[in-house]
Amino acid sequence: MATSSSLRRLKGIFTGNHRAINQPITSSTPIDRSSQAIVDSFKKSSECPNFRRKFFHYETAVHQLSEAKHFSGIIDIIEHQKQYPDISNEFFVTRLILLYGKVKMYRHARKLFDEMPQLNCPRTVFSFNVLLEAYLKSEIYDKISGLFRELPPKLSIEPDLVSYNTVIKALCKTGSLDSAVYLMDEIENHGIKPNIVTCNTLLTAFHESKRYTEAESLWNMMEKRNIVPDLCSYNIKLNSLVNAKEVSKAVQFFEEIVNKGFKPDTFSYSAMIKMCMRERNLEGAKMLYEKVMQSGSIPDHTMFMMLITIACSARSFDFALHLCKEAMESHKAIDNRLMQRVVDGLVEHSKIENAKELIKLAESYKSFEYELSLPLHN
Repeated sequence: MATSSSLRRLKGIFTGNHRAINQPITSSTPIDRSSQAIVDSFKKSSECPNFRRKFFHYETAVHQLSEAKHFSGIIDIIEHQKQYPDISNEFFVTRLILLYGKVKMYRHARKLFDEMPQLNCPRTVFSFNVLLEAYLKSEIYDKISGLFRELPPKLSIEPDLVSYNTVIKALCKTGSLDSAVYLMDEIENHGIKPNIVTCNTLLTAFHESKRYTEAESLWNMMEKRNIVPDLCSYNIKLNSLVNAKEVSKAVQFFEEIVNKGFKPDTFSYSAMIKMCMRERNLEGAKMLYEKVMQSGSIPDHTMFMMLITIACSARSFDFALHLCKEAMESHKAIDNRLMQRVVDGLVEHSKIENAKELIKLAESYKSFEYELSLPLHN
């Protein structure tokens, strides 16, 4: 059986070595008082130079206002910064541009970029790259290539590798993979050498598009040009093998990752656990889970969901209970239906007290509101 041979191989490895909101909220839009209080407090605090140097204050405030949909408040606090001397510092302004990008307000990001000369702030390839990144974060992928062609000659800016990598990523996101490959060739014509970021972006797109031959050609090109694959490169290929249900090849490739001295990360383990879920291989999943915990990493939401699903399918509800407890302790919310499935399984196996314990624990969980019930048991 493939499952048992895969399990033995795993043991051998370890025992061996939507779209942007770009318009200000109008006066007719009801604004929560607490949201406006954030704006007022932030503007007052901005008077202190030390406050303005700590940019996590900005990120926190913008995130809170975005969650409250108080977009005019975001504009207000960023516009407020123009009165301070920091506004002539390119690094300071680019952080403001990126804040707009993170909340998908790309038009405001562009407006601020265009205003930089009026603010006595230099515009170099650095701020140009940040503008591209703001559009990328806003998921306005189809506009990025146009900006890339339009702005550099107009502003006398020479695009660098970061510029090209951002455009290549945008082209991959729009499905224009051939254009992305062409652009990589163009990089070299400008005397710029592609790096691992360039290659990983294209590797991801090739595998997602199931263009495996081209992915393999790119891998070979990397070796010839001394572009050393990193763990991300290996994870891309590993995940592709798992998605293609190439069990033995995936296990062999995972072994290669370990043998090359890489320490598998959450993405590596998630791919292998996904394979175990498909194979209904509880023992393999348990082994991988133990390795994750031993590595000092914390499973993410997706990994916990897969592991609990495997445990329930194998009717190993004690393990499922353990995973639910670990997930809640790690502040990872589990889908209510899956949690209810664990409760039902515990009751079915006459583990009523364990089921009650899980319900009580879920009720006390502050980060997610569970609605669990104890089923009738004869």
